[in-house]
Amino acid sequence: MDGVVDPADPIVAHARAIFEATASAYSLMDPEYVILAVNPAFVDLVGISAADLVGRQAFEVFIEDSSQSQEHPARRMRESLDRVKSTGQSDSLLLLRFDIPDPARPGGFLERYWSPVNSPVLDGEGRVVALLQEVQDVTEHREDLVRLLDYLGDYSDAADAGRTQRFAEYSAATMVTSDLYRSARREVEQLEEAMRSRATIEQAKGILMARYRCTGEEAFLRLQKMSNNTHVRLADVATAIIYQVAVPRNDG
Repeated sequence: MDGVVDPADPIVAHARAIFEATASAYSLMDPEYVILAVNPAFVDLVGISAADLVGRQAFEVFIEDSSQSQEHPARRMRESLDRVKSTGQSDSLLLLRFDIPDPARPGGFLERYWSPVNSPVLDGEGRVVALLQEVQDVTEHREDLVRLLDYLGDYSDAADAGRTQRFAEYSAATMVTSDLYRSARREVEQLEEAMRSRATIEQAKGILMARYRCTGEEAFLRLQKMSNNTHVRLADVATAIIYQVAVPRNDG
């Protein structure tokens, strides 16, 4: 019967081998949007087991959060899949907010932004017998991508292939740049913390050297011993010593 996918069909088997092996997140659906298979990357991405996905209609699993009713994410996704079925061509949604069920909170949702690509699986006669969906979680980069969309202009869901490719190239560069910036910020913050810790430790060493009339090396060994005995970070032990000197105890 037309529109029914045979799991033993070589085309489907080939598609399964591809998405099982790749690190990209894939799901395979029949023309009625019943999920036929998902790869491990997809399971990890959505946090729902394959057993709870396969055999179910996609829009029954990924229900629309009522707070997103004005954004119509489910309708936009269905319209994209419909375009694939009617044209036999791939279709992309440049940026889609579609919150997903939170496994830890029944009835709750996790905010997620996606960049999905829906592609047809064709039989020997060129008919669409399944749909292969690749999804990328771009939640971390949503602000950068929204600004990119604003900069590039009005990009509709039904954008032509050329404009979609342009956005894909720009967004890839944007996300790489964003990742590099975040990485650099983390390194700078770690360096600043290390410098602050070093200054604190040196100050505490000076206090111990004066208190015990010892060398800098001996003072540092005392700090290390206190840190090991109390299971407190060396910098925090040093801070406590400085605090004791700065704020003397009032025994009276």
